[in-house]
Amino acid sequence: MSLDAPFLNNLFKWPEAAKTSYKVTTDGIRVRTSFWTANDPIGTVFVFPGRADYIEKYGGLANFCLSNNFNVIAIDWRGQGLSDRLLDDKNIGHIENFKNYQNDVEVIIKEAEEANLVKPWIIFAHSMGGLIGLRTLQDLLVFEKVVFTSPMWGIQMPPILKSGASIIMSLISLTGKMETYAPTASPKTRILNEEYEFNKLTSDIQNFNLLRQQIIQYPDLQIGGPSTAWVSAALEEIEFQIENKPPVTPALCFLGDKEEIIDNLAVQEFCKKWDSCDLISIPEAKHDLLMEKEMILHSLLLEMEKFIKK
Repeated sequence: MSLDAPFLNNLFKWPEAAKTSYKVTTDGIRVRTSFWTANDPIGTVFVFPGRADYIEKYGGLANFCLSNNFNVIAIDWRGQGLSDRLLDDKNIGHIENFKNYQNDVEVIIKEAEEANLVKPWIIFAHSMGGLIGLRTLQDLLVFEKVVFTSPMWGIQMPPILKSGASIIMSLISLTGKMETYAPTASPKTRILNEEYEFNKLTSDIQNFNLLRQQIIQYPDLQIGGPSTAWVSAALEEIEFQIENKPPVTPALCFLGDKEEIIDNLAVQEFCKKWDSCDLISIPEAKHDLLMEKEMILHSLLLEMEKFIKK
């Protein structure tokens, strides 16, 4: 089933020719997808967003890809953006098993096939999308390259919480409260409740304010903290993937040296194991590299252009 879906584009002013629709996954979840077609395409970039993200946020990437003759296809993962929320409290970021995100991946692959979006197919994966993308690369052989920004192959947390995470999750599971906010999480949306000076996403105040305005104007896009089930599922998937042998797919990974959300050391160690993965550290950059200052973004996109056109 496919239905037209809104594309809330009046703040960021990204490409306007998006073909946006709702699709239903094999397990019955309605997800929002969008794609842009280049004039003379030489490939297609699949956008795997981060946690709490939404399609419109990646319009700048779409502009870059279209200018380099790449089609772009993106998705709102289940439980966020304008896709179906999974709990009555729509502000909880929730998932029971990270494998379920692969049903969402199937949707955009099928859409790309039906739209005849040309190959090579390349993944662009940010944060949580980087963890989802790892399983995709292990399960499917349809992607020729992958670009990661701040991939969630580890999560920063206080040492005492990190060492006891599995025990804490087990205790909460026994109480039947896996669908409530995880310890230290809340319904508050990060971009609305952190002052610029203390935010962990970007050092660019203009982009920070745009992200905030987008959520204020379109509150249906926002989510707050994750559920305990999400945290448990994420930690299980991270452990599985980090202990697994990396894919053989050629990869380029960007990491900000002022990262405070994902575990930089875990990313660095995994990249060392990945023979065909190049890691680029970006000075003065925080977590959300596409929302960073123009100089940082220019450097990132220059390296990405060389990689995807190689």
